[in-house]
Amino acid sequence: MNAKKRPEQSDALLAAIVASSMDAVFSIDVNARIQTWNKAAERLYGYTADEAIGQSLGLLVADPQYTPGELFRRALSGEQIYFEQLRRRKNGALIEVGISSGPIRDARGHVVGLSVVHRDISERKRAERELRQTQEWLELTQEAGRVGPWEYEIPSGEMRWSRELYRQLGHDPACVAPSLAAFRDRVHPGDHERLDWIRAQERTADAGAQFQMELRVILPDGSLSWFDRRSRIVPDDGRRRIIGCNVDIAERKKQEENLRFIMGELSHRTKNILAVVQAMASQTARHTESFDDFQERFLGRIGALSQSHDLLVSQNWRGASLLDLILAQLRPFVDDRTRLQTEGPAVFLKAEATQALGIILHELATNASKYGALSVPAGRIRIQWQLTDSSIAVGWREYDGPLVKAPIRNGFGRILVERMARDMFGITPRLELLPTGARWSAAIPLSLVAC
Repeated sequence: MNAKKRPEQSDALLAAIVASSMDAVFSIDVNARIQTWNKAAERLYGYTADEAIGQSLGLLVADPQYTPGELFRRALSGEQIYFEQLRRRKNGALIEVGISSGPIRDARGHVVGLSVVHRDISERKRAERELRQTQEWLELTQEAGRVGPWEYEIPSGEMRWSRELYRQLGHDPACVAPSLAAFRDRVHPGDHERLDWIRAQERTADAGAQFQMELRVILPDGSLSWFDRRSRIVPDDGRRRIIGCNVDIAERKKQEENLRFIMGELSHRTKNILAVVQAMASQTARHTESFDDFQERFLGRIGALSQSHDLLVSQNWRGASLLDLILAQLRPFVDDRTRLQTEGPAVFLKAEATQALGIILHELATNASKYGALSVPAGRIRIQWQLTDSSIAVGWREYDGPLVKAPIRNGFGRILVERMARDMFGITPRLELLPTGARWSAAIPLSLVAC
């Protein structure tokens, strides 16, 4: 072959490649002016060769103040450059392109321009953004659901952990590589045997087999957490993989423990209430002479117990405010709030004190409505309490009631008021049935005050 024809053939071959390329291929001189422009460049940017050739490279740049920068200078110095940027089409639309550039040299090896290839990467970039968004959603879902996926390949031993699983275990991804041993180190020693047994089953189980177990995990701060570990055997081109997830069930376990505690407390309190009701029924029957009288007294006392119970339930059985207890017990007896005067600091009684004092207040109010201050329109009741060094001193006093005579014998109401206060508070209360009305006082130990 003639030596002169070889360069011509090479040039023709190169021109054919450029012309048929699916990528935009063009060249620019050392002043960044377009020198050549192939068909793919026309399709990508919308400019014909006549429109593009001779124009500054700024024709394709989104920034109208564009001037060639560091990358341009590096390519002119002989470096092969690749970067990704936005470029502008003829219609003004922006497009994401991958840009490759390298020097064009003359026969003496001097750089006389740059060859440039622009590839439309919009679809790839869109797919990457969607993938990142999907990954972010997945990680957010895993975090919200406290689900930590993992994968283990048999027999290579390769293991992968999700970011959520790292968080659950308290491991730093930069310091700890995923492994069976790294996970086992976090498992409570009491659950090692069950975990090892499950893992042995997974190694030999048929494809599709599923396993589940609950185990305890000791976190770096020494606290205890719970996982629901679930796994499945998955065949993959002849390989055996185990995919699984660890669901953080610490909150559920805590709720179960609280529920067991609540059920125990409910059983205990129910038995106590039934014992109180039984004693009320027995004593009320012993001190009444007719069924109607028994029914009235017994139902009233049950109602008083119910009022105290409602207050306790509203506070999760932590106790009740003394003022709320007084108002709840006297509300059925006092239509006009001005007939009831209360004075004292904020006090929160424990549950047992609330129940006892509630019944005592009911008995005092019942007596007042039948024989004392609440039996006449002008009658008033004043309840005061104050803090002392060791107790809450509570006093009941009736005013402007009718003249009353002391009873011939003590009824169950008086027995209840005196004995319940003595049994609960440890101090014998003072009850005086004066002609002007009843006066009662007692000291509630601070040990029965919640706050």
